Amino acid sequence: MAEIEQRPHGCNRGVGKLPAIFFPNTTAVETRLLILNPDPVFEDRALSIFDEIDGIETRVVRRLSEAVSVLLAENFDGFVVEGEGALALEQSTNARQHFPSLNIMCLAPRPHDADFIATAQQQKIVRVASNCSDSSLRRQLHAFVRSLAQGGIPAEGIDPCHSLIGNLNQFSAAEILQMSCLGQRSGRFTFKSGRGNSEIYLAHGSVRHAVFGSLEGESAVAEIFRWRQGRFYFEEGIISQVQTVDRPWAHLLIDNLQKLDETLELSAAGPA
Repeated sequence: MAEIEQRPHGCNRGVGKLPAIFFPNTTAVETRLLILNPDPVFEDRALSIFDEIDGIETRVVRRLSEAVSVLLAENFDGFVVEGEGALALEQSTNARQHFPSLNIMCLAPRPHDADFIATAQQQKIVRVASNCSDSSLRRQLHAFVRSLAQGGIPAEGIDPCHSLIGNLNQFSAAEILQMSCLGQRSGRFTFKSGRGNSEIYLAHGSVRHAVFGSLEGESAVAEIFRWRQGRFYFEEGIISQVQTVDRPWAHLLIDNLQKLDETLELSAAGPA
């Protein structure tokens, strides 16, 4: 299980092993914030300030891989990456490649050199010095949260329709599909590789339609699962009027992964 700290406003902190799912509070939460902090027990200066802000829910993860998994499965208004300068900026940039329309803050100590500043500006990443004064840090964090509540920070040059984008050599199609179905997403995945383009449509966490060339339905899904190179992006809210897949996504996933394993085993064994 991913180590995740769920932090509704007003609750004491404490990192434990919790599944990456959201248990809603009894009161409505207007803004959801995911925070990447490798040591939330001792490096809690910014976390304490976020605790002061009404109307937000914060969740803390310790590793970038956990953050990506949570962002794939759920919707967050903002993502804060806290850490040492070069690493924090690299992680922020990595997250930007996967989530082009996500509001991202890089919280790292000064000095921020010219390359650091230029990269942050190019990637549309909000840059905040974690070693500034308490009053300055509080003011900047409050301003970031307010911008999220007001509809986010403008991201010129970024296509807001593509809420998720990435490479198949980092995440397999099966992993992407599983996390998106668990997150109850609705929309269209487009996969592009040397073999061509393919599409998988989701409706409320269920696979509704898939197409690759002349293949449709489960046959198209099975082909896409074989791809190990290429790119993908997800467009929220695009629903197919055609339905070629009827089975639950979990059954579809298990069956196709078993077939893929059998194919790989036969390939490794070679001719008899």
